[in-house]
Amino acid sequence: MRRTLAGLLFGLAYSCASLTIAGFLLQRAAFDPDRSADSADVVLRDEAIKKELVRIIADNVAGQLGRDPIETRSVVAGVAGTKPGAALMAGIIRDAHARLIGERQAPVQITSAQLVELMRTQAVGDLPTITLPVPKVTALDLARRALQWILPIAAIGTLVFAALAFTAHPDRSALFKSLALGLLLLGVLVALLGYVVPRFVVPALSDSVWADVPAQLADDSVPQLIGLELLLVGGAAGLFAGTGIVRRRRRWSAPVNTARYNNEQRWN
Repeated sequence: MRRTLAGLLFGLAYSCASLTIAGFLLQRAAFDPDRSADSADVVLRDEAIKKELVRIIADNVAGQLGRDPIETRSVVAGVAGTKPGAALMAGIIRDAHARLIGERQAPVQITSAQLVELMRTQAVGDLPTITLPVPKVTALDLARRALQWILPIAAIGTLVFAALAFTAHPDRSALFKSLALGLLLLGVLVALLGYVVPRFVVPALSDSVWADVPAQLADDSVPQLIGLELLLVGGAAGLFAGTGIVRRRRRWSAPVNTARYNNEQRWN
């Protein structure tokens, strides 16, 4: 009975741990504007986002200064296509992402100081602030708030269930098996929350091009996620093999039933 209870408690601990780790990956991909700013060049690989920024900035500048819109767009696109230019737009991308997920209530604006850096001319220093049309997606706001509550609770649940499981004196083979199943569960949640949700679900929640920011970050994390998946699956396979070894050793080391042996000799 105690072995069964220990296995159940370890299963709950592994489930909470899996939810904590996978939820952290989801938060990092879909609800972290600071990461978007740090990866501005990655975000600007999305042609829709890049064209949106170029169009709004260039059209406003060209309209105010009487310049050719096509030529102005070419200048802004050239700046956005470089890594230093992406760094200049990092603050704008961070604010847009924060606005999208409900972390920022104020509208996203491009100041005249930012325009001077982007256009590389003081002629735009007196232009009015440009406002980007970035919507707040209620579903993302609710998910962000829920995740802020779920992650600490899941982390605490991991520690509590693990401590209770160890006090129940678990069987070693059952422990290995539970841990292997926990690693497989973690692998599934990592794939879902770390990639599928930010890559496909989040962009489907809004028609805004800014909903593609998490998708770009998820694509950029694919090599790390693949490495993590291989590590988890390999660890689970090793633990399943260890479970079989422990059971075989226990079977060979079990004492022989001497009463049965004597009965067989009597019949002979």
